[in-house]
Amino acid sequence: MRIDLITIFPEFFVGPFDCGPTRIAREKGVLEIGIVNPRDFTTDLHRTVDDYPFGGGAGMVMKPEPIFLAVESIRKPESRVILLSPQGERFDQQMAHRFCSLS
Repeated sequence: MRIDLITIFPEFFVGPFDCGPTRIAREKGVLEIGIVNPRDFTTDLHRTVDDYPFGGGAGMVMKPEPIFLAVESIRKPESRVILLSPQGERFDQQMAHRFCSLS
């Protein structure tokens, strides 16, 4: 199984994937993990991946272009893309088992 994670904090995930069951699965060749930084797909000097909301208001929103380009750089025809969102269904163990049975 291969999991590609898109994150603006790739260094955060290096340690956790080298511990416990994840490390063992990687060593056995059962699991491959790729980490992609959307900042690598920006075109400005500061590698900006967020912007102010167009409607105004507080906070920042992610720019779609770097995310789309990051997904396209790793996506294969047989890939499934899972986008986590605060408005979406909770990703729990039951959902993980459903995804495992799809492959």
